[in-house]
Amino acid sequence: MPDGRSRSPSPNLDTLRSIAVLMVLFDHLNRQYHVDRFDNIGFFGVLLFFVHTALVLMYSMQRSHLTGLALVKDFYVRRFFRIYPLSILAVLTAVLLGLHTDGRGLSFAPRPGALELTSNLLLIQNLTHTPSIIGPLWSLPLEVQMYVALPVLFLWKKRSFGLLLGLWVGCGLLGHFPRSVPALAWFSLLIFVPNFLPGIMAFTLTEKRSIPSYLWPPFILILALVFLWMPTRRVGAELCLLLGIMLPRFKEITFRPLMLISHRIATYSYGIYLGHSFFIWFALRQHNSWILFWAMWLIIPALLYHAFEHPAIELGRRLAQKISSSPHPAPSPEELSAEGFT
Repeated sequence: MPDGRSRSPSPNLDTLRSIAVLMVLFDHLNRQYHVDRFDNIGFFGVLLFFVHTALVLMYSMQRSHLTGLALVKDFYVRRFFRIYPLSILAVLTAVLLGLHTDGRGLSFAPRPGALELTSNLLLIQNLTHTPSIIGPLWSLPLEVQMYVALPVLFLWKKRSFGLLLGLWVGCGLLGHFPRSVPALAWFSLLIFVPNFLPGIMAFTLTEKRSIPSYLWPPFILILALVFLWMPTRRVGAELCLLLGIMLPRFKEITFRPLMLISHRIATYSYGIYLGHSFFIWFALRQHNSWILFWAMWLIIPALLYHAFEHPAIELGRRLAQKISSSPHPAPSPEELSAEGFT
């Protein structure tokens, strides 16, 4: 999208993020009750997060008006304070409660060893081949490692849709190597690069908003149904590519009730993503209470956001401003909720 693009809040991106986190929640609730029919819906929700996060972070770098090393330093400082504080809190809470993920969610288990705990705190489980203490934590190392490339892609002067598409094809081919070449096994990130790149493609494309906004939620759900029908990495990458191409073509949602609901869910989505396993364990597995589950789902992510996430975001912004020696505007609504995420 051109540099002069408006950076006002986007109800469409809020809706995309809300549907994605609800897919993950729906998947894990089904696992709690051994329902296998929708096994892959949460995984596809994470792929939607990857597209969303890449796009929103490109907007964030554009919005900073920084260049070169100043932009890189600003980006990494702010990303650290956005991702790590809540993920560290979630990991330490699970360890203190003696919980560890299993096939259905969290359950009582022996405390993790030093390597596993350190890997989860640093978000490098895919590099050390250690399990995630909390199931949803598996996606965050991929996001953190993609952060290495995002500033480079933003600063790439010759960036175009055609070149990004070529990169998408190339990474899609390389993503098959980890299965057959042991020396490349730790390059698990390559498998998911084709799910991040469409967000950058959407940023590059010129807006042509001609499709009615009321078709945006059904479009996302149709993509999910296609993935449920053909749940492969290749299909997931192709659906993400289609999503990236179509994102700039939908008019922004103006239906106020949907805007308010999706904005609220999107704002608290990181807490929902990292916290819902605890809610399921405590409310449904320990007390068998749906009322308690929904109360926790509605209240705790909001408390985490206002008492923990937002202060950390603001601290990161202030530190980034000092390090980059340049004023930085307050984060946009989409940026406040931009984190990745079965």
